[in-house]
Amino acid sequence: MGQFRPVPTPPVADILRQGLELVDDLSQKLQRLDELMLTGKPNEISDAAATVEEALKSASPAFADIADTMGKLGASSLAAAAAQLRRIEQEDAAGLAEALRFALAKFAKRSASANRRAQQLNRGLNSALKTLQALGVQESGRLIAEA
Repeated sequence: MGQFRPVPTPPVADILRQGLELVDDLSQKLQRLDELMLTGKPNEISDAAATVEEALKSASPAFADIADTMGKLGASSLAAAAAQLRRIEQEDAAGLAEALRFALAKFAKRSASANRRAQQLNRGLNSALKTLQALGVQESGRLIAEA
């Protein structure tokens, strides 16, 4: 009773594979959100944004595991981790580290693009509301709620 048994850590390849799957899932959700922003359907956009936010929160522990694993390898980046894994002849894990690096770069670009689209959408809505108010629309509270 009271004996401490360390929990075995999953192999590096398993951690990287899980990270790659998470990034792929996040990318799909973000792409869906970006596509919905083109439709102008506010309820669907809001739902998709909430889905992306929740997926990011849920993925946080897995990304912490990846960072911890990279630290244990003595690698400051996924590229360095891939090189380190190749040196210790873990080719599968090295390939996964490279794939994860590319998937994260792609996700970052898609995220920046979606952010720009969201900012443009916000500016467009604000401009339209100001124009309607300038034209004498009195129910601005209702107008804002509908927008």
